[in-house]
Amino acid sequence: MLAVFGPTAAGKSAVIHAAARELGGEIIVADPFQRYRGLEIAADAPSPRERDEVPYHLVGDLDLGASSTAADFARRAEEAIHRITGRGGVPIVAGGTALYLRAALHDLDFRPPPDPAIRDRIEREVAKDLAAAAARLRHADPEGAQSVDSANPRRVARALEALETATGRGTGLWEAPPRRPYLLVAVTRPRAELDRQIASRVAREIHDGLVAEIETALQHPGGLSREAAQIIGVREVMAINAGEIDAEALADRLAARTRRLARKQDTWLRRMRPDATLDLGASPAAESGPRLAAIWREAVE
Repeated sequence: MLAVFGPTAAGKSAVIHAAARELGGEIIVADPFQRYRGLEIAADAPSPRERDEVPYHLVGDLDLGASSTAADFARRAEEAIHRITGRGGVPIVAGGTALYLRAALHDLDFRPPPDPAIRDRIEREVAKDLAAAAARLRHADPEGAQSVDSANPRRVARALEALETATGRGTGLWEAPPRRPYLLVAVTRPRAELDRQIASRVAREIHDGLVAEIETALQHPGGLSREAAQIIGVREVMAINAGEIDAEALADRLAARTRRLARKQDTWLRRMRPDATLDLGASPAAESGPRLAAIWREAVE
């Protein structure tokens, strides 16, 4: 299999799409956010044209009120990979998030959800004092805490929850064996260029109707699921509608949050130890599709 990871907005999607066309590949998207129908702009999901050109899996398969779990994703990704290999195709797993990418590639140990009482207690602890909860996490799991966004209440709560229920945060995430052989390629750009790409993507999303899309999604009966509400842009549009920030600040807010995510993904990428790196420099991403295809061919021949 071919697996691809890298910071958001680096151009992974365009590179992978071009490579899939050349290899006759099918793409499994290891991203919980692109699973939601109705937030395609916010999640930067593949367009209808792209999905006509290349088969995509686990994109737009969830309603806005449904939960997305790594365990469910792992099962569905394995089913998709089995079907693709069965018909002689090349599975291309693209992330996204480290957890979902590893869930698609490795035999992770997913255990039952914790006692609701534990989850409720920890969520109340985090809501009361996020800084104190993050400090407790750093004390209990110094190494694991490095990859947790201490400003994100949900991430801190889930990390504490995993520790308390003895599942171990990310149990088997880095140690679990791969289900089948794969080549992991890192797609990167120089930091200054990546920041320019982020700003460009934010501007495009706003132009394409990001705000209207999110406002429509917020009217979903029953509300957004916890996972859907974490998509970058939802929190910011809610803040605008509540009068907490000015609409003019939206682009800067989105770009800053996306840059933080990209830096965290860089940390995950270093820990994954990719087999090869594809640095796009300042070139258009799609032009590097043949380079990615060549890296894969060289590895399997």
